Amino acid sequence: MSGYVWSGAAMATTATVWWSDYAGAKTRMSSLKAGQASNIKYSNTAPSADSMSAVATELRVSAPVIPSRVLRGVGFTLGSNEYRQMPDDSLVMNPSPTTGGGTPVGSVASSIGRITLADWQGGTSPAVSNWRGLLVPPAEGVAAPFTAFQTAFRTASAPIRPGSLSILGTMLDGTPFNITAGVDGKINGTRVKGLVDYEFGLVQLFFVNPDGPPSMNVDLTGMGIPGVTLIPRDLVLLNSLRYNAVAYSYLPLDAALLGIDPVRLPSDGRVPIFRPGGFAVVGHTGKITATVSNGQTIDCARVRLSRVRIVGADGVVINTGYSADLEAGLVKFNDVTGYSQPVTLEHRIEDMAVVREASIGGEITFTRPVTHNYPLGSYLSSALVAGDLFARVQAVFDQFTWNGNWTDSAVGQEAVGTFNNTQYPIVVTNRGALTERFAVRFTASTAFEVIGEHVGVIATGNTATDCSPNNPETGAPFLTIPAAGWGAGWVAGNVLRINTIGAEYPVWAVRTVQQGPETVTDDDFTLLIRGDVDTP
Repeated sequence: MSGYVWSGAAMATTATVWWSDYAGAKTRMSSLKAGQASNIKYSNTAPSADSMSAVATELRVSAPVIPSRVLRGVGFTLGSNEYRQMPDDSLVMNPSPTTGGGTPVGSVASSIGRITLADWQGGTSPAVSNWRGLLVPPAEGVAAPFTAFQTAFRTASAPIRPGSLSILGTMLDGTPFNITAGVDGKINGTRVKGLVDYEFGLVQLFFVNPDGPPSMNVDLTGMGIPGVTLIPRDLVLLNSLRYNAVAYSYLPLDAALLGIDPVRLPSDGRVPIFRPGGFAVVGHTGKITATVSNGQTIDCARVRLSRVRIVGADGVVINTGYSADLEAGLVKFNDVTGYSQPVTLEHRIEDMAVVREASIGGEITFTRPVTHNYPLGSYLSSALVAGDLFARVQAVFDQFTWNGNWTDSAVGQEAVGTFNNTQYPIVVTNRGALTERFAVRFTASTAFEVIGEHVGVIATGNTATDCSPNNPETGAPFLTIPAAGWGAGWVAGNVLRINTIGAEYPVWAVRTVQQGPETVTDDDFTLLIRGDVDTP
């Protein structure tokens, strides 16, 4: 940044004043004689004599200025007092070396180079010495040097709400702009292009002029903004840039309200549900509402279905009376007795794939193409992969008495009678079993009741017949106890303890609602157990 400096040397009766460039080459010179109040004017050529005029109440010194420069840093000595120009263009006397403040005694018109001293001590000699000053470019306005083709900054707070960032400013040619970033983090204005990282509050801006000369072209293809490739760059006044944005702030999570210890959760409580390397499921559920009859077949008009569900007009799911050919997309009704008509047939298609990329703009990329055509209204769901799951019996043991405490090993004396689980194993199925602890408590030597830790008393039976208490949710037995496994010697009060493991994966579902006014009348979500099948 170029500029000019005034400096001076004190003399007995005269202060010689000159100005020079930073190299110190003296180019103009004049003198201010002692005892006179003067108006000193400079021209582009060395003056032949000092131009002075008496002033009754003020001293004015006019210094030379050049286009696009203003006068800054003025300082001089008058008598025994020092005078300095302040940032607000005021003139103070004897500024403090610790606070920087002084006595206001005048002003500086920096744009025209005029210093006005309106107050000074009576009887003080007007001999001016140690004159100095600086001509610099202005800090604001169209002549300001703070311009650039591109800039980057970070917002004061982060993360930012997507779509809330707006940027205002003025181009070097005086054109104002006010542009808002999209929810995808891209800025695509006529004069401004850019990218926003909402998570960290990072903003990168490029300033262009579509009507500029091709020689100023810059390639912005890498920004990924549709239609933006080569475009002429232009300059913006950096000091005119302003931004507005809505940032998120988070309060500490209350473990009592949340239901789990939040120590392992992110500070904002949000957990990403899509990440590279994870699984996701694309799905669409179509619906057909009809009054059905026995022998009727409904074609769902698409094949390789992943699921079919029938819901009655009363909202109750119907599990019987029909069969589904998922591969062909056909549903045949065999017995519609008891149906609440009309029924709604829900047929679903799905693709599960590995996520390759999850961008902040909401775009999810898979490692393979999907195998169905998904219409508008399809959903993308996260998938928690549980591995191989199967129902099984975990433990079988007997006790002479039982005090109602659920333990995973025998407590006290064993029963005289024994169940032969080796030759006649207790049977469980994936459809009916659940993770539960059962107690088969004898009420007589051959009669018993089946009690579940969570489901309560679910059946009564005897040692002469198989016992298969039914799971009402699935229509299959919780477990089957073969009659051939019972030996002799059982008496009332004896207990056979059985622990079963269901073919389900334990999941904690925690749902939180942000503070604020109600936006919808009702809201819901669905957790669906999805097993691998022979077709994709």
